[in-house]
Amino acid sequence: MTIKVKKLYEDAILPTKGSQYAAGYDLYAYIPEGKVIIAPHSTVKIGSGVAIEPPEQTFGAVFARSGLATKQGLRPANCVGVCDEDYRGEYIVALHNDTNEERVIENGERIAQVAFIPY
Repeated sequence: MTIKVKKLYEDAILPTKGSQYAAGYDLYAYIPEGKVIIAPHSTVKIGSGVAIEPPEQTFGAVFARSGLATKQGLRPANCVGVCDEDYRGEYIVALHNDTNEERVIENGERIAQVAFIPY
């Protein structure tokens, strides 16, 4: 399976796998200002700084990172994001804060994971 990834900014971080058998790739926050604050029960769109061309007849499914969701109360606002096979723009994660406290996401932090699923 060949996945083509393009950095949209020189200092963006390419998606990585946590292990040889990981199902998905970690997406990293690209925040030129350094960090973003997510107010309680609010949603903020955070870019990854990368565009991805998935393999033919697959789509990118953007899921929560379990640690971020269980420890910080942050998850994708739409629960699972769908990036169609023909989408070539930046992968953006709409992170929702389910807690009663502000949360901070810093540039370069892992914010979600993407798996490529056949359809």
